Amino acid sequence: MTDREKKEEFLKLLEPVLGQLSGYAMALTRNREDSRDLVSDTILAAFENFSRVKKKESFKSFVFTIASRHFKRGKWRRKLFKEFDNEKAEKLPFSSDYVENNVDVKVLYNALNKLKEKYREAIILFEISGFTLDEIREVQGGTLSGVKSRLKRGRDMLEKIMKDDYSPKPKRIFFEKKNGKAFSDSKTEKFELNKISHRGEK
Repeated sequence: MTDREKKEEFLKLLEPVLGQLSGYAMALTRNREDSRDLVSDTILAAFENFSRVKKKESFKSFVFTIASRHFKRGKWRRKLFKEFDNEKAEKLPFSSDYVENNVDVKVLYNALNKLKEKYREAIILFEISGFTLDEIREVQGGTLSGVKSRLKRGRDMLEKIMKDDYSPKPKRIFFEKKNGKAFSDSKTEKFELNKISHRGEK
């Protein structure tokens, strides 16, 4: 294979996975500039090592494995805890059942970032990049059952984080009761009402 043929073959295989790679990089770095750097470095490394790809079917996992390893080595400034840009976040796809129309994507990604790396990566690969379980296994290593376990535990932890940290808390107000009326006298009996559940009561 000539250099030109190699380049053409590489670009042909890269084109259908480039969008997924970009989404994966953005989800990891949470920064547009860093994600572009990650994608660029990944593509360069993948092209330099393209001869290792023996089957076209393995190209996708080959590229994502490189991206994962580059990120884990800390090659970029990890700006995981900086303020997240809502406009950029809304461009990121997420097919999880937890996401409803009224859920802020910023909240979701902040919650996702609280997961341990192995769980976060598995969910990103599956939900954002559309990887199969076997493709995730090729990227992360280990067994297929291990991938299933990471996804299950990751989802459970993500759901708990969102429920505990981001669910709307009912506002509560305190009244003092005397003959069925509210008073400010501190000596009267106090009772607590849930403002939401009692909305509309007279």
